Amino acid sequence: METNVFKISEIFKSNGQPEATYVQRQNGKFENSLIASLNAKGKICLLTGPSKTGKSTLYNRVLQDRNQEPLVIRCDGTINADEFWRKALEEIKFDRIAQLQKIKGSKTSGSGEIGGTIGWSWLAGLIGKVSIGVENSMSETQIREKILAKPSPAHLVPLLQKHPIVLVVEDFHYLTSQVKKNIFQQWKTFVDSEISVIVVGTTHHAVDIAFANKDLVGRVALIELSRWETSDLMKIVEKGFHYMDIPISKTVKKTIAEESVGLPIITQAACQQIFLDQKIHQVSKGQQVPDFSKKDSYHSLHNVAISSYGQFQDIYERLTMGPRKKARKYDTYEIVLSAFSKDPQTFLLRRHEIDARLNELPIPKQQVPPQNSINSMLRALGNFQKKMGIELLEWSEKVQTLYILEPAFLFYLRWREPRERPVTFEEMLTSISKLLSAFKTNK
Repeated sequence: METNVFKISEIFKSNGQPEATYVQRQNGKFENSLIASLNAKGKICLLTGPSKTGKSTLYNRVLQDRNQEPLVIRCDGTINADEFWRKALEEIKFDRIAQLQKIKGSKTSGSGEIGGTIGWSWLAGLIGKVSIGVENSMSETQIREKILAKPSPAHLVPLLQKHPIVLVVEDFHYLTSQVKKNIFQQWKTFVDSEISVIVVGTTHHAVDIAFANKDLVGRVALIELSRWETSDLMKIVEKGFHYMDIPISKTVKKTIAEESVGLPIITQAACQQIFLDQKIHQVSKGQQVPDFSKKDSYHSLHNVAISSYGQFQDIYERLTMGPRKKARKYDTYEIVLSAFSKDPQTFLLRRHEIDARLNELPIPKQQVPPQNSINSMLRALGNFQKKMGIELLEWSEKVQTLYILEPAFLFYLRWREPRERPVTFEEMLTSISKLLSAFKTNK
């Protein structure tokens, strides 16, 4: 039964999967690419893009529409290849598989041999009990230990072949180079079995798969999600307000979309916040609410920056100081970071683009850091961040490019202070300089 009362937090969702405000960006380009890749059996569907650009939302929506369930492995830098496959096996949700079978009313191929309740014994039947040394007299616990003792991608093959389950690897770029190499050498098991899988990572690590196993070249379908276009972010605003039958001006829609630094999660949060600022938590369909103004949108953007991204304040202060806390001739860290604030907004700057933006800074030329100072800063950036326990930017010597790994950091820089209008680059630089001076004085 359709409801006529809406919780704002359920319409504009800054966490979880959006329903009322789900938008197929660029007219469904990425959904169609992922569907085609999954249909082409034996493909590695590589979803790449900056943080919070909707990679997980995309594959979850596509799999939901295909009545498929994701089997998700989340990677980190501590696991080896055996632990990787063990995590995959441990993530199997037997209750969910049983539910899917019940809904579909389907029977597994070879069910007569497998039989019984869906669980570890059932999985052993799919894999082949003899091949893993399982006997009928063993308990569920014993069978589980047998399967996990020697984890292998081959153990997942029959499950992925016979059930509407898709293996999804999140954050594969966190794995060490050697572990990546080991895993993707084993990946041919899926390719040969005509099983498509989804791998999710950051854009500039996409080539790691090709370097890890040359046999996979040509088997990888790259779907690269970039920063969202303003027009698509505006559709999120439009869909939410239309769903509740509440009018919204084009000016407000455009302001929120343009200042979301290409991240739908910020668009969702700003739309939710514009209601919360008026102490509105739920509305009835077509309910009359205050006419939201451009000024209201600025307030909502500032409040989102403070409430959701305020953790960047201390990190930014430490980052702009650089590894050498004593006085130095050039504020290289501060000035190079400022280059990311200049329009057009971007997630990466090539080495020559950094120079171009620095030459346009509204500061005396003698304050612009020389080439050797910039090069030294870029080389030291990784270790400096590692000591602080953060990962906001990354310098790639190989491709001479500086990446901002967390675009929300850019949003915070633009909206951490309340404003009556969008911040200009000159105002931002002045604000950053004041912050740095105050921080030096306090030290």
